[in-house]
Amino acid sequence: MNFRKNGDKYLITVEALALIVVLVLGVLHFIMPGDVREKKIGNNNSIAKDATEDATQSVNDDTSVDADVTVAPFTPTDSVKSKIDSMTTEQKVAQLFITRPEEITGVSTFTQAGKKTKSALEEYPIGGLIFRQENFLGEESTKIMMSNLQAYAQEKNGVNMFLAVDEEGGDRAPLANGHAYEVQPVPSTLGSADAAGKSASTIASYMTKNGLNMNLSPTADVAYGDNSENDTYAFGSDSATVGDCVATEVSSFNSAGIYSVAKCFPGKGKATSDSTTGMLWMTDKLEDLEGSDFTSYKKAIDAGAPVLMIGNILCQSVTGEETTPCSLSSKAVAYVRNSMGFQGLLMTDDLSDTSLNKVYSQDQAAIEAVKAGMNMIFVSTGFEGSYNAVLTAVNNGDISSEQLDDAVARILTTKGI
Repeated sequence: MNFRKNGDKYLITVEALALIVVLVLGVLHFIMPGDVREKKIGNNNSIAKDATEDATQSVNDDTSVDADVTVAPFTPTDSVKSKIDSMTTEQKVAQLFITRPEEITGVSTFTQAGKKTKSALEEYPIGGLIFRQENFLGEESTKIMMSNLQAYAQEKNGVNMFLAVDEEGGDRAPLANGHAYEVQPVPSTLGSADAAGKSASTIASYMTKNGLNMNLSPTADVAYGDNSENDTYAFGSDSATVGDCVATEVSSFNSAGIYSVAKCFPGKGKATSDSTTGMLWMTDKLEDLEGSDFTSYKKAIDAGAPVLMIGNILCQSVTGEETTPCSLSSKAVAYVRNSMGFQGLLMTDDLSDTSLNKVYSQDQAAIEAVKAGMNMIFVSTGFEGSYNAVLTAVNNGDISSEQLDDAVARILTTKGI
C-alpha cells in the first residue's frame, strides 16, 4: 500500500473521528444527571458528590411549592409602630433572639436574677430566654427570678420577655423535675385529645405559678414507628388524631395565657438523617405531605397557635431546593404564610445545632434566617456572635430595615404591645 499517496486521506479521516468523539463527550456532559456533579450547600460551601447524594433526593418540579416567595408586609397597630420607632437598631436586633440566660450573663449556671442580670439586659434587651432544669432551685426562688427578669426588661425598653421551657412530659419536663411536681406522661401515651388537653392545662398551671409564659410545645409531628425520640413525643401515627391533640393543647395553653410553640415544621416523622452531616431530609411530594403530616400543623394554626417553629430540615417539596433547610428558606416562609395561612410568629429551630453548623456557620445561619423572613432566632449557644453578625448585616444593608422592622413588629404584636 502506498502510504505517501494516501497520507492526506488518512489524516482527514482521523481528524474527523476525533471531532466526532469531542462532540459526543460534550453532549454527554450536558445530559448527565445534575446530582452526579458537585453540588453547593449554603454560603458557598461545596459538598462532594457522595455526601450530597446521601443528604438530598430530588423531587419532581411539579410536586414542589410555587416559585413565588412574596409575602404581604405585616401591618402592625399604631402602638406597635410607635414602639418600633422608639427603639434603637441594637434593641431591635436583640428582640429577635431567644437563648439561654447563661449566654447573656456569662455565669456557668443561672439561678438568680440580680444586678449582673440587670446589666446584661441593659446591654442585650433580648426577646426571650429559655431555661433548663438546673436553673430551678425551688418555686419561690423561680418566682423571684422570673419577676426580676420581667421588671428589668420593662425598665429597659417597656417590652416583656418570653420566658420559656420545653415542658412536654416524660424526660422533657425541666420545671416539673426541678420542683418535684408530678411529671406529665409523654405525649405518645396520652391517646386522646381530651387527655392531651388535661396534660397541657396541668403544665400551664404550674408554669404560670412560677412566672414562665412560653412552652416549646406541642410537637405536631406524626410518628412513623421507628422507635425514635420523635415517636415518643409525637401524639401518635394517625395524622387526624395528632392534629386533634395538638389543637387541644394549643387551646389549653392559650386559655392559660401561655405562648405555645407548635414544632417543628415540616415535621421529623418521615425525615432521614444524612450519614455525613446528620441533617434531616425528606423527599415526599407536597401533595402527600399536605394530606398527612401537614394536617396537624394546620390544625394548630386554626386553633390559634401564636408561634410556629420551623425545623432545620431539608425538604425540597417545600423549599423548592435540595440544599436549603426550611429554617433558612424564604419559600418555606412563603408557604407557611400564604398556603397555610399562618400570620403569627415564626421561630427557628436551634441554630446552634451541630448538624446544621457542618453546612452553615451559626452566625451566617442567623443572618439567612432573618433574610428569609423568620422572626425569632433560637440559639442555645454562641448568642453574642450571632447577635453581632445580624447587627452587622443590618448596618451594612444585607438585612434591610424593612425586614428587621417586620420581624420585630410580629414579635411585639405577639407580646401584646
